Amino acid sequence: MDTLRELAAVLRDVTGEDERWAAAVTPESRLEDDLRLESVEVAALGEALRARWGVDLPAYLAGLDLDELIDLSVGDLARLVSG
Repeated sequence: MDTLRELAAVLRDVTGEDERWAAAVTPESRLEDDLRLESVEVAALGEALRARWGVDLPAYLAGLDLDELIDLSVGDLARLVSG
């Protein structure tokens, strides 16, 4: 499974959305504007990324400015977990 599909599956799990929703997730999908993740879902995503890839999402997010947080995309997460 490629990273994008794995991330879409993780996002589906933390949001409770269905397979159709996950299939529409692209690298350009922004967590806030497009996927409408809420803070509790971002927290769950952080836990899932740590468990699956050992990534510290809260530390990564702390290093971003407001515009970067608003524009954070699935592609950004893919680079983070692949890097």
